[in-house]
Amino acid sequence: MSRLSGFGLAAAAFVVAVVTATASFAAPPPPTIDPAAKTAGMKDAPALIVEGHVPCTLADAREIGTGKAADKADVTLYEVACTEGMGYIIGKEVKAGAPLTVYNCLMMAMPGPDGKVGALTCQLPGNANPGPGLQPLINQAGRSYCAVDRARYLGATSDQDIYEVACKNGTGLVLEAAKAPGSKTDANNCLAYATPGANISCTLTTPAAQIATIDAIAATSGKCAAIKAKRYVLSAEDGSDYFEVACTDGKGYILHVDHTGALAETIACAEAFDIGGGCTLTDAKQALTQQNALYADLAKKAGFDCDVTKYGLFPQSDPSKDVVELACSNRPDGGVGVFPAKGASQVYDCARSEAEGYRCTYTPMSAVFPSLTQQIRRLKDKSTCTVSGARGFGKGDDGTDSVEVACADGSPGYVIVYAPNSPAPSQLLNCSEAAGMAAGGCQLPTNKKG
Repeated sequence: MSRLSGFGLAAAAFVVAVVTATASFAAPPPPTIDPAAKTAGMKDAPALIVEGHVPCTLADAREIGTGKAADKADVTLYEVACTEGMGYIIGKEVKAGAPLTVYNCLMMAMPGPDGKVGALTCQLPGNANPGPGLQPLINQAGRSYCAVDRARYLGATSDQDIYEVACKNGTGLVLEAAKAPGSKTDANNCLAYATPGANISCTLTTPAAQIATIDAIAATSGKCAAIKAKRYVLSAEDGSDYFEVACTDGKGYILHVDHTGALAETIACAEAFDIGGGCTLTDAKQALTQQNALYADLAKKAGFDCDVTKYGLFPQSDPSKDVVELACSNRPDGGVGVFPAKGASQVYDCARSEAEGYRCTYTPMSAVFPSLTQQIRRLKDKSTCTVSGARGFGKGDDGTDSVEVACADGSPGYVIVYAPNSPAPSQLLNCSEAAGMAAGGCQLPTNKKG
């Protein structure tokens, strides 16, 4: 982000250059435009636009008046209004070969050091709100989500013109528009400048209005049903922003919003210690413990009694749910919980979780064997199989999960089939019956012999 080396120098230089302008420059503009001034302006403006390479499709024009430039040359000033939305003040010296002086209406409306707006301001009705004329530059900066509502000129560096932009959705941006064609134009969140001593500050929007826009973004995460508190955290070099939200259900997150205004990722506070110092609205030091209790409660409601000692979040393309591996203090077998923001939760043991695509790392597969043994015996009377091996190997087109088990006595194993969204098995197949399954049937070594 640029620092202004000469606040207001561009506009100030223009005003200083016309040191002996006629009295009409200093007097308040008349309530209506002199028809003769419009006639003269419309006559000369097309050639001026071409000569000055002004990005303008002419909509209206007026001749402002004449005066003397700093070099004593006669100068005539014009205002043009353009269909693109941005209007301009153009100065043309009578002296042959002298370049035109061109400033846009936002530049000319910037107050001087005394806080007063200069006399050379745009007065044509089409220039009443020139801010939306910055829309092409905002789009060029990759911020097309911002429909420009208002704008003001802040000043210039050697290679950029700096503007504040208020978007219709409440966002505020600082636009750094490159002066040289083809150079990079950037736009950054106004909240990044809201620090003591900053040489740029936004006034067209308030921090409260800017942070309010995070509500809609948080809603797309599917993680936070209701926000209790929120704050801006930081902006990154790539133009993305980070916000913290604390939810009424006790959860807390860092929301990473990319430069297009879309949610890029949602990071639980317990895992966000390295982002801007971590969460402050949710106690980051206690976040792990708090989340343990939260996931323990969700697991118990899903019928899996687990006093959670640690957890790990699986990466998710679906932001509306948490998929979490759980380690428990009250039982040797952990599991994988699927906790949607809405609807029923489910916890899979570490064999079935493999069929769902999630492999446990906290719990060894052997910890699940006693539970699988009991499931087989409930499905098959007089079974002598004590489970000694297991693998979750497939999810059927009908949503069923399949878990292959091997037996300790070397007898043929089985495939346990689970109905969708049900914790209990629905079917027990021997390896012969499972041979035609799409996922390959029995593959454990003791089940393949012979």
